[in-house]
Amino acid sequence: MRTNHVRTKLLAGKPTLGTWMTLSSATSARVLARAGFDWLTVDMEHSFQSPESMAQMVAVIAESHMCAPFVRVPVNSVEWFKWALDAGAWGVIVPMVNSHAEAEQAVSWAKYPPQGTRSIGGAIAPYSFGAATWQEYANAANDEIMVILQIESAAGLAHLDDILSVPGVDVAFVGPNDLHAQLGLAARSESDEPAFLSALDQIKTAARRYNIPLGIYSSDGGVAAERIREGFQMISIENDLSILAKAATQQIELARE
Repeated sequence: MRTNHVRTKLLAGKPTLGTWMTLSSATSARVLARAGFDWLTVDMEHSFQSPESMAQMVAVIAESHMCAPFVRVPVNSVEWFKWALDAGAWGVIVPMVNSHAEAEQAVSWAKYPPQGTRSIGGAIAPYSFGAATWQEYANAANDEIMVILQIESAAGLAHLDDILSVPGVDVAFVGPNDLHAQLGLAARSESDEPAFLSALDQIKTAARRYNIPLGIYSSDGGVAAERIREGFQMISIENDLSILAKAATQQIELARE
């Protein structure tokens, strides 16, 4: 059975790079899984994905043997955890986690007993890790599947210690657009607004206190490089749709010149 290379890198203090998959396309997932990213996240919170399209995208990412498939669930609910993990996701990204109870619930739904309450069933998940049998997958799943919690609200900031002290949390992932908005600022991926920079410092300090790697969304590769220098380890470089749009615009401008 394969091991989760993203988790291994994070535990070793190394950075990992990925992007958000907003297009409901197994073809796009197949291409980007071979582009050099460490991971790809099928975004079900802010894009038009169905459980079926998500499962197809997770499968082609995993079958690349180069890239880890994650799923951002639309809400912190047991149904979405079941769909994502039984489809073979290597981890779940949970938006808007604001309390100790919400963090505990996410970890519980992602782990089989006795560590959690994940329901037992589904035949597809073992394929994602190349497990020979379901039992082989079940014996290792609790160690390989990651729980990534998004800190992106004023409530999340107020309860950082409550959230990050929960055993089983693998990454504290900053959602910068929502965090800006929740702080009363214009939504954006990056800024030098004092309130935003102060919030980032709060999150960094709390994550260090609990030895939890930091993640964040970035608007381009240059910003991602700066985030690595700042100590972030799980960095999203844009999303598939913005990458497509930027590349198309660039090529049109080159041609017109």
